[in-house]
Amino acid sequence: MECGLASEPKAKYTTIAAWSLAVARTLDAAGIDPQPVFEGAGLSLQELESAPESRIAIERMTQFWGDVEKVTQSAAFGLSVGQYAYPMHFRALGFLMMTSDTLAQAFEKLPSYYALISNSAGIKLQRTPQLIGFTITPLDGVEISHMAIDAFFSTLMHYGDLMIGDSCFTHRVDLMRAEPKDPRPWLDSFKAPVSFNRQENCLWMDRGILEKPTFMANPEQAAENEHRVRQYLNMMQALTWQEKTSQAIHAMLVVAEPTAEQIATIYNISERSLSRYLKLEGTNFRYLLGNKRKELAHYYLKNSEISVTQLADKLGYSSLSNFTRAFHVWYGVSPSEYRSSVMVGVK
Repeated sequence: MECGLASEPKAKYTTIAAWSLAVARTLDAAGIDPQPVFEGAGLSLQELESAPESRIAIERMTQFWGDVEKVTQSAAFGLSVGQYAYPMHFRALGFLMMTSDTLAQAFEKLPSYYALISNSAGIKLQRTPQLIGFTITPLDGVEISHMAIDAFFSTLMHYGDLMIGDSCFTHRVDLMRAEPKDPRPWLDSFKAPVSFNRQENCLWMDRGILEKPTFMANPEQAAENEHRVRQYLNMMQALTWQEKTSQAIHAMLVVAEPTAEQIATIYNISERSLSRYLKLEGTNFRYLLGNKRKELAHYYLKNSEISVTQLADKLGYSSLSNFTRAFHVWYGVSPSEYRSSVMVGVK
């Protein structure tokens, strides 16, 4: 039986196997045998338990979440998973968070290293004088279960409880998922107002509580854990530099204009080294950025009603005319003409 690890056919977007193990523990606590659920999704629970740092293709993990919802008959099941997602199962990243001086410092680290958990979403922090918003935006064209978002936010609350003895730092929660018939499980779990059908998933937290010193603060150990996180990211899936750079561009385009310097920093190398590695593979940052813009332009024009002007801005073009010229080079027609042709093809 295939085990679904990303080490077999190389998967483009993956998540760490530790997530599935947290789900297994939650199912077991609910009196449900996890073994058949794993088998139904083509996953081997035994193999994943022996290698929690291995990777699972995001398509398979999304299927797995769907199977979990069916067997539990609960769309809110992901909210319970956070209580069974322990730092040790996320290896160096979990320990990096636990040894940070404050929760705020721990959450500041996550956007840079979230790819260790999953490289299928863009992460950013939003700030106001009183609040910090932890935002997760799925990459366009990559399907992520809403239960996975619930599980991640509930895990952040669990870590807060472990680190400062307080999980009541949530001010409000915005979720992209459709409003359920009964929102009480979400209100009870987050202990804060919850809004559904939002443009992004965001856990808004009280900055004052996040600045409390943690129980296990250890700057020296945190620095060592951060070094290990970077090593893991460098080895993750043994991707080429072209593939790693393209993935990082995709994630960054969700929230801001990516630069070669930013991507080099993620992988703990210099911008010059990144340029050299890409050159050895016959490409460069500018080409990969343009190629990802081309790919996303096709996706938006085919799958959304976003205006061409909004799309130009979303993809980081300084003007509509610059975007239109680039698009004509890619496809030989204007964005509007292309949208008309692909929508006809869909019908």
